[in-house]
Amino acid sequence: MIAKTVSAPEFSRNYGFWNEDEQRALTQSRVAIAGVGGDGFQLGLKLARMGVPAFSVADPEVFEPENMNRVEGATTSTFGRRKAEVFRERVLDINPDAVVEVFFDGVIPENVEPFMHGASLVLDESELTRPEIGSLIARRARAQGIPDLLVMNVGFAAQVTSFAPQSEWTFERFMGFRADTPLDEIAEAGVDLSRCLPYIPAYTDLRSLQTVIGEEGHPPASLPSISIGVDVASSIGSAQAFLHLTSGVRNRRRSPIWAPRIAYTDAYRLRTRVVRAGKAAHTRGLLIAAVRDRLGMNPRGAYTHADIARRASH
Repeated sequence: MIAKTVSAPEFSRNYGFWNEDEQRALTQSRVAIAGVGGDGFQLGLKLARMGVPAFSVADPEVFEPENMNRVEGATTSTFGRRKAEVFRERVLDINPDAVVEVFFDGVIPENVEPFMHGASLVLDESELTRPEIGSLIARRARAQGIPDLLVMNVGFAAQVTSFAPQSEWTFERFMGFRADTPLDEIAEAGVDLSRCLPYIPAYTDLRSLQTVIGEEGHPPASLPSISIGVDVASSIGSAQAFLHLTSGVRNRRRSPIWAPRIAYTDAYRLRTRVVRAGKAAHTRGLLIAAVRDRLGMNPRGAYTHADIARRASH
């Protein structure tokens, strides 16, 4: 890898908003990204454009038509191709000297150490419904003493937080587990959205949320996602990544958002706030959305089990 200097023309427009020492810190960073099927893909490309030259990327999946609505890497020419491989190609288009190490098995106990080796920061964009993977990543991040950044899109919005290596507020606590809960127990328990999704947009069609949780006779549906939310996630996520990667440079910057605080930005409501993680914020959001829905104020989606079955039959 040949690192670009701070005088490279690719960085010339950055200096209206950060200085050369911060740019140098970015060009000396390595970022591990677990999952490049949505937020992780967009966020990683932003970091590559910002000057990060080295990545480890883990994702076992291939691009499919259902990814087209929200992921820049999903095109007709990439259907059936590995997401991590496509990500590597896009990064090398931006910086031919970049190093992108790929792990096609995803993050598993056997490869988590080499996956995160040398990383300055890890982005946990693994499946929200697989908290055992997030726990595996978080435990390795604590062992290495690096921040664990978590970004999630929700509707037209996104939320972001980070887990500090020495903090009592671990990823596991965020998800409702002990820091030493065995991974197989975490996998069996699954995800509790009331713990990890403190921001429920007031305009939410709660029928969609019920479909994701699951109903009698129906398994939980995949989490819905739109390109607007993914773009918001990549924007606030890359801003937080910038703060982490340049934290050693003194330049009067604010601190990143650390758990139990979560920041959200909603492009639909034109609103950004910081809230505390936990069931209280989630419940408050649900109640507001339920009242608005009862008053006929919320727009309708089309993500009930009946809607999904109807489209599948066509």
